[in-house]
Parts: sequence; structure tokens; C-alpha cells
Amino acid sequence: MKIVLINPNTGEKERIENEAAWPPLGLLYLGSVLRAEGHEVKVIDNARSGLPVEKLSDRVGRENPDVVGISALTPTFGQAIKIAKAIRERIPETKLVFGNYHATFEHRRLLKKYPFVDCVVLREGERTFPELITALEKGAEMKRVKGIAFRRRGRVVKTPSAELIQELDSLPFPDRSLLEQEYHSELVGILGSAGKFTTLLSSRGCPHGCKYCACSAFSFRRVRFRSPENVVAEMEMLYSQGYEEVGFVDDNLLLNAKRVEKICDLLRARGIKLNLWAEGRVDQATVESLKKLSRAGCRTIYFGIESANQMVLDYYGKTTTPEMSRRAVTNAKKAGIENVIGSFIVGAPIETKRDVERTFNFALGLRGMDFPQMNLLSLTPGMELWNRAVRDGFLNPEKYWEAAVLAVNVLPSFLKEPELIELVNGFYQDFIKRPSYLLSQVWKTLKSEYRLKILLANVKAGSRLTTIKQLWGG
Repeated sequence: MKIVLINPNTGEKERIENEAAWPPLGLLYLGSVLRAEGHEVKVIDNARSGLPVEKLSDRVGRENPDVVGISALTPTFGQAIKIAKAIRERIPETKLVFGNYHATFEHRRLLKKYPFVDCVVLREGERTFPELITALEKGAEMKRVKGIAFRRRGRVVKTPSAELIQELDSLPFPDRSLLEQEYHSELVGILGSAGKFTTLLSSRGCPHGCKYCACSAFSFRRVRFRSPENVVAEMEMLYSQGYEEVGFVDDNLLLNAKRVEKICDLLRARGIKLNLWAEGRVDQATVESLKKLSRAGCRTIYFGIESANQMVLDYYGKTTTPEMSRRAVTNAKKAGIENVIGSFIVGAPIETKRDVERTFNFALGLRGMDFPQMNLLSLTPGMELWNRAVRDGFLNPEKYWEAAVLAVNVLPSFLKEPELIELVNGFYQDFIKRPSYLLSQVWKTLKSEYRLKILLANVKAGSRLTTIKQLWGG
């Protein structure tokens, strides 16, 4: 069969201009599996190309596929619906299938409200989607396919859940030849890499129960690992294809220290020289593991710091402390990782202005942190905070299910959205305008060939100066 897979854009002008930083890895896994079964596959990453809905539907119409699969995360769900509706009008006979986090958690409302969507693949798709394609090809009963939802006689039918894929090594590598553009990594609209860039997934799932994250519900808090040998085989292939930078997009990369260290040892033993990006929890950021990562080429690491207030961390179910975050940043610098980025969340309903300012001051005082990301707490389907807000009667899911909603806009809170945004904007200006920070970043850049290369790439991409002006307050 002929299949088109689409990664939608948000369809909205972002507060900070930001092109798609990372390729749609999930669709590339699907593409690999479908191609292996003899299907013709086209991937359209509209988050990268940014085609208007009409032009995108025209393009899909020219392909005239039998099936269109659309990835639906919460930020892109509204645009995904517009794309699906336009495709249905353009080629009425094609089957429209939704998947990914938002479609999984809201499959009933999705199928009830939008009759042009034929089916939803729930959770992981590499086994389920090909089985669905086979059923459609043979005209078989869809109810025999595990892990899907569809309509029958006006009612939503959900089949028994499919098992999560345990043997991740059995999956083919993502088929990056399906991509139509090159990618680069960005941080709030500023280039964070200068070479040919892609992403890699070495494990799936997370055992932790952070209440602001839907990952635990999506994967039932089960973690599955690819073997170090399998991971490094993919990285060796990427290296041979001219890739220079690889970002790990695991839900919890540092969870198994011995496994991470084995990956690093294999990379060095095989002479694979890639610049690496990683993400990790602060309570797993040991000097030993970070040193291994640094020697294997890790240049940038993200830490989920979230807050300087223990009561807020406890509210989030984070099970970390501010001191752990301070230690993780110190350990990363001791290990020689050049860029340390801290991710924060403000806007919990229990936070006062003073609490938010305490987090800002903590970030300002974190020696070794190169840049902070200040996020506003949003509620989306699948996360525990969303479920709690619904249970407590503060959030009407029938009204809000199609998009994220700021927590302070629906929960009894000390702060409201305009004040929060003003505080965050002020923090960014305070952070980057410090003479000590500017001097330290200039000094680090002058000493680093890697950083200099990124700086030159940003100078060439002059449009990103707009982002710098926004952060600066211009």
C-alpha cells in the first residue's frame, strides 16, 4: 500500500521564533518497519517545512496514498485536525489514522467529534500500525488488531491493548532517508549545533511519576533498553553517513549508569567521533557517568531542575532536591561537558511570587549552568496534574481536551498568566545581561572550537538575532 506519514506543525506563531529542531523519529521508525513489509512510504515533516494546510493537502493529494498517518501531540493537535479535514476533502477515499500521545489519551473524544478520522493507533505503533495496514489491505475486521480505537455504528470501539515492545533491538533503525531536509538543534530559537544533526533513542519509558509529564501513563512506567551494541551500531552507521551531532531523546538516559558507560566505551573503542547531546535527571548525574559521556563526545546536557522550592518539587512528584541539582551542574562541569542547560517550571498553583523569584535567584546563582529554560506549567491530557484538576472539578475536559492549558488559568493560584510571563521575561534579561555571565561565555567560546563553530553558524543565520533581541528585551 501507499502510505504518507505526517508530522504537523503547531500552526501558530511562536513567542520565540523556532524552526523544527529535531526530526520526527517515531515516524521514521514506522517508515522503516512499513518499508520492510513492502509498502511505499512518504514522510512529510510539516513542523520543519511549514507548508500551509492547503498546500500540504494538495501535496498529499498528488501522492494519492491509501492511508495517511498523522502524529498528534498536544501542541500540534489542532493543526493535525485541520490537515486531516483538508486531506479528507481532497481525497475522500483515503484512510486517516491518528497516533502518538494526544491521540492515545483522547481517542474517544477525537473519534466522536471528528468523523473524518477513521482510526487511532494507541501508544507504540511499530507493531500495531503495520497490523492495521494489513487488515485494511485484506479487508479484514479491524477489531482483530490490538491497540487501536475506531468507530462502529456510531460508537467508539477500543480493542485490547497491545503489548509494549520489549525487544527494542528487534526494531530496524529509523530510516532517515525518508527525511526531505537537514536538521539542526536549537535552544529557544538559537542554533545549538553547527554540523549535520539527528536524534537517537536508546531506551523507552521512565519509572518515575513526575506529575507534569505524561510519559509514565503512556509507557505504564515501564522502561525498556536497547543493548549498548545495538545503539553503537546505529551511531556507527550515522557517523559513516556524515552526521556530526546526535541528540539522545530517551525519556531517562542516565537511569542505567553501567549501560550508558558501556555505550561510551564502545564509541571510543570504535573511533566514532560524534558531538553528543543528552538529557538526564539530577539524581542520576554522577561524576563517573558524566566523565564517560564527556570523553565519548558529549558537549551538551539538559537537566530537569524544575524548581528551587522543595514544596514545589514535592507537588510535582519529582523526588529530587535543589541541592541535587546544584551538584549535578557541578559534576557536569567537572566532567568537562561544555554546555549545561537547566530546565525549570514555574507557575504551580501553590507558588507565590516570592517562590518564583526564589527559583530565579537559584538559577542566577548556579555556577556552571550556561543557559536556563523557564517553562510555564501547562496541563495536558495524560499527565497526573491534568487528571487531578479534572477530578477536583477545576478543569472541564470537554472544554479543554484539544489543547494545553496553563495551570494558573484553571487552578486556584497565587499568580496569573500575564504576571508570570512578565516575571519570566524579566528573569531572562537579568540572566543574560550580567557582565560576569557574558564574560564567562565569551571566554568559554574563545577556548572552544566547538562553540566557535556554533557561533559562526548563528552569525550566518542572521534571522536568529531576533530571538536574542527578544531575550535581551529589545
